[in-house]
Amino acid sequence: MINYNRLAYELKRDISNFSNKISTGLKRPKIKFLTQMIYGLLEGNKTHLSEIARSLKESITLKKTIERLSRNLHDFDDGDQVMENYVDIVKQNIKDDYSVIVVDNSDIAKPCSKKLEALADVRDGSTGKIVKGYQTIEAAVLTSNRKMPLPVYEKVFSAEEKGFISETHENIKCLKSLSENFGNKCIRTLDRGFDANEYFRYFIKNKERFVIRIKMNRNVIYNDKTQNVLDVVSKYKGNYCLKFKGKNKKILTVKLVISLLVYANFQNKN
Repeated sequence: MINYNRLAYELKRDISNFSNKISTGLKRPKIKFLTQMIYGLLEGNKTHLSEIARSLKESITLKKTIERLSRNLHDFDDGDQVMENYVDIVKQNIKDDYSVIVVDNSDIAKPCSKKLEALADVRDGSTGKIVKGYQTIEAAVLTSNRKMPLPVYEKVFSAEEKGFISETHENIKCLKSLSENFGNKCIRTLDRGFDANEYFRYFIKNKERFVIRIKMNRNVIYNDKTQNVLDVVSKYKGNYCLKFKGKNKKILTVKLVISLLVYANFQNKN
């Protein structure tokens, strides 16, 4: 039988240990607040302060708990220090120089919100409609010895917030953070939203490995001629067969058609 009391104790201990590691350099009250927030988020499975407060099950009234959490959250200005400590922990678990870093943009759709600050028009990835909300940039590391990706960068931003420059500027800030923390050996993988010359120039300048899924209307200079990328890719086809072991320990055979393309200069199609 499962000893649930023992399991609950071990989970709380692990949360406390993790909180202490990412809170290095913070004062004791902030460490306690961070521990309670992490536990409340995991227990309540929601980001609402009311649900986090309920998860803490304190002897005082729920209203008092919410007010304390709200006040501490408003005064908490050590996010950069916490993130730095967390990334240091992640780097200790990355032993492979060729680990993959996945970088992607996403959105937080708030179609029914009216009072949230800096709401801007965003494309809802689920419906394809333009709604009010926020944009995000995220990055996670995939390693050979970890089943789950390890997040290493995340930021929510809006075109309506003060000081906003551009989405490209926010994405480059993310790439610079990855460069500072993980060097140039890890392979950056990015979707079509990063098919732009600014990102190619950044990676080439910093001698970083990268894979970008490019758009079909992209033109490239190949053999001193401007050609559509599909025409060039069609010249570099090869069939590959890979074998993987599934969770049930059965061998799975996967057949792929991989197109390889190496080019030094890029030009958008007019």
